[in-house]
Amino acid sequence: MVHDNYGGYVASQYNPANLADSRFKFNMNVVGFNANLQNNYLQMELPHSMYKFLYWKWDSTFMTQNFDFPFENAYITERLNGNDKFVYANATVNAVAMQFGLSDRTGVSFGFSTKAYASATNFSENGIKAFLEDFDGEATYRENQERLLGKSISTSKSGAAALAYQQYSAKFAGVLKESKRDFWKIGFGLDMNLGLFGAYYQGDDLNFTLTGIDTLAISTSEIQLAYIDENYYTDGDRRLNDFFGDSRLGRGFGLNAGFVYEHRENPKEYRYKMDGKRQEDRSENKYDWKIEGSLSDVGYVKFNVPGVTRQLTIPVQNDTLVWADFDGVTSWKGTADMDTFLYNFFDNVDTSSSFRIFTPATLNIAGDYKIQDKFYVNASYSQSLTRNVGRGVKIPSILTIAPRYETRWFTASVPISVSKYYNAINIGLYLRAGLVYLGSDNLGGVFSAKKTNGYNLYAGLNWPIHYKRLQDADGDGISDAEDECPSFAGTRYTNGCPDTDEDKVADDEDLCPNEPGTKRTQGCPDPDNDGLAGKDDLCPDVYGDKNNQGCPDSDGDGVHDGIDKCPGQAGEERYAGCPEEFKKEEEKGTNSDKEIDRSKFDNWDFTTYDYWPVLGAYNDIRWAEELQERLKQKLDIDVTIKTIPGVSKYYITLGQAATIDEAIAIQKVIDRPDVNKELNGSLWWKKVAK
Repeated sequence: MVHDNYGGYVASQYNPANLADSRFKFNMNVVGFNANLQNNYLQMELPHSMYKFLYWKWDSTFMTQNFDFPFENAYITERLNGNDKFVYANATVNAVAMQFGLSDRTGVSFGFSTKAYASATNFSENGIKAFLEDFDGEATYRENQERLLGKSISTSKSGAAALAYQQYSAKFAGVLKESKRDFWKIGFGLDMNLGLFGAYYQGDDLNFTLTGIDTLAISTSEIQLAYIDENYYTDGDRRLNDFFGDSRLGRGFGLNAGFVYEHRENPKEYRYKMDGKRQEDRSENKYDWKIEGSLSDVGYVKFNVPGVTRQLTIPVQNDTLVWADFDGVTSWKGTADMDTFLYNFFDNVDTSSSFRIFTPATLNIAGDYKIQDKFYVNASYSQSLTRNVGRGVKIPSILTIAPRYETRWFTASVPISVSKYYNAINIGLYLRAGLVYLGSDNLGGVFSAKKTNGYNLYAGLNWPIHYKRLQDADGDGISDAEDECPSFAGTRYTNGCPDTDEDKVADDEDLCPNEPGTKRTQGCPDPDNDGLAGKDDLCPDVYGDKNNQGCPDSDGDGVHDGIDKCPGQAGEERYAGCPEEFKKEEEKGTNSDKEIDRSKFDNWDFTTYDYWPVLGAYNDIRWAEELQERLKQKLDIDVTIKTIPGVSKYYITLGQAATIDEAIAIQKVIDRPDVNKELNGSLWWKKVAK
């Protein structure tokens, strides 16, 4: 599952670079385990398959009267071929572990796990038989010793180690480089290891000869032993702090690093614009093929508790060991007296309270090829880097080819692996469905159990939150999550809502949805740009003050030009902005043609334009008709409602002036006090092309 793009936290343990540009916003490995056993010495040959055992279908010949299935030693057979023997066993339990996608380019993970490893390598086949009886009962170990009397038995380097520890991990990954088709990402990790158990044996150039039954003569060699006093685990008074506090057994660190190179034939396919910026589709795998490499579990645990942890270095010079002497040791109490016991048999034993065991450092190389959508094939090789066979635990090297079908919620893969220590080529199965994953690299060993010398099984529970491509139901470039009108196409300026007049004010907020306006005038036009909509502006073509209904106060008399009868002369509000003398003349009825300033119209182009005295302009004809009716009833003035082609306004006008005389005549009506009072000065001349 480490090559599943939806493998989550477990895949990041294999290569931390997988955290970058992952398919997850968040993924939590709720629980998971992995168990593996391999050796080249013993194999199991059951008379029935595990499948039959699970379904209660095995032959009754192998049942007892109580319908139990007895296990016979004869089911275990030895593979004796003259080669050195090896055994590897490991188990890992992942507790709660989490990974986060920080951005399009980075990701992190945090995890806690408990790991246990045991390995034994380079043990001579004859050396083993000298101390073990045959599993099939054909010969006792004493009979085997008689067969080996006088034979020299040697190993250049033999060793065995066991290590159990808790591991706290933090990993980070990011995109290193991105070009048209090339995509590089790297990742690093740091582990804190807390030792729970450790022991090892290492024998360099160990040579011995059986000179008699239970008697062996050892020539030149150096033996190292390390172990923990068993009382450490049996002491009922031991505090929790002894395991996890400052006095804990062991501590150490580990490093992880990796890279991934992806070849992306068409990266533009996975890029799109949404919400006004470029987006990357992180819900899909983008590569056609990729290669990756990583170093995992490069670290150690150092045990150093005086009186509890021991390391013994034993130089051997032509010493003879007699097994009967072992039986005669009456003070033997287990590991607590191991060093004392060995002092009785060997000279120059060096004792230390500190020893170190290396974690199973591994080099991983893999390549993944996309056959077609959802179908992939992966090739990977893992090589153990542990050189010191005693001072470090090892895992077997393995070459695997695995075709797979992969989707967001389901993956099926059939790994075909070759390992030096399996009996043959092995076929496995990996399944991920929803939150659950389950698999084995040695399916025959798990389900048939016939002629197998290895078992492997892993399973777990993930809780993922995937990245998804941003959805846009109405196709307006605003994601549904950000779109305030997801069923209607709009613009990003209006948060996805329609804007008919394209003035960046949404139609549902636009008081003039068919005329371009401004936000500060709620979408209505503002010809003079004074912040007051033209429809509400008494002086729509002249910049004014909002507090003066959009009109200026040219003479500064406190009466704005929209209602000021004398905008060029400072006056009083009670005289409509005119001086007192103007009011007196008006009351005398002296207002005549001569009192109209003809020069006002001298520059008007009556050849090209008509001029309308506009009493009001409305978007809705109902308001225009209301004003028309009011002027007729109150003042007996007939006005007309006119429109201009291409302009959605209804204009109330006294008519149109094509000459100066017509303009003067209309102005006289406009200047009538009763008319002016009714309109409150809300009138202006509009220039309209003939």
